[in-house]
Amino acid sequence: MADGVLRAISSDGTIRAVIATTTNLVEEARERHNLSYTATAALGRALTGGALLAAMVAKQGQVILKFQGNGPLGRVWVDASPKGTVRGYVENPQVELPLNSLGNFDVAGAIGHTGYLQVTHDVGYGIPYTSTVELASGEVGEDINRYLVASAQTGSIVIVGTHLGPRGVEAAGGLIVQLLPDHSEETICQIENNVSTFGSFTFLMRRGMSLEAMLKRILNGFAVHALTDVQPLTFYCKCSSERFVEALKVLDKKDLLSMAEEEGQAEGRCHFCNAIYHVGRERLLDLAQG
Repeated sequence: MADGVLRAISSDGTIRAVIATTTNLVEEARERHNLSYTATAALGRALTGGALLAAMVAKQGQVILKFQGNGPLGRVWVDASPKGTVRGYVENPQVELPLNSLGNFDVAGAIGHTGYLQVTHDVGYGIPYTSTVELASGEVGEDINRYLVASAQTGSIVIVGTHLGPRGVEAAGGLIVQLLPDHSEETICQIENNVSTFGSFTFLMRRGMSLEAMLKRILNGFAVHALTDVQPLTFYCKCSSERFVEALKVLDKKDLLSMAEEEGQAEGRCHFCNAIYHVGRERLLDLAQG
């Protein structure tokens, strides 16, 4: 199944939802960063959450998620756009923890139970809007849900998951269901009942269930129509050799000359995609001359 995201709303305007499959982009992140199983599960959930939020709350620009907990994984950073591009990294990609009491990857233990989630919406001009909430659990989905409740002052459901096998990521994806003004108590009860019988998102994916079918399952009992066709999602990074050269231009002349004479080159690594860029001695000397 190709990665994609689908947005929908109920006919009475009281529920909106966004649902996504992210298997391929999470697998690409795993390969690029050489992630452990636990780190893959954590970053996979965060990448999915970023894709969902970008589709739900942003019309342009970027949505940036930064999880900073007290766990060994360190910072988890995701950058997503409503155009369907997503990228991200974890500070300590080799962290591996034993399975938790439920037999699942211990994402909460890796990220940490205390700390914060910072969500920034940068539309590309003006001052970016940033909201910060304390971590609810470190499980990612619950933390994104806390952010949505705090920012929108309304109930929501966030489900994100990553299923791993011996060869890598076998399924990844998730959904957000958000209650809009004028919803009724009956709506809440029906949604809660649907969630209790929904099952595992990644299990349904591995059974071949489509985004439309999973959306119908979670919103059983409601008349829902899609707002868009399924939009493709890809792991995409904005870094380039040109950007690396521009970054070098801000260095002092003596630092550029030192790299040219002592190292013979400058090397840079992108946090988001792990790409490595090199600038040779002659180019460094040119930059030093201004």
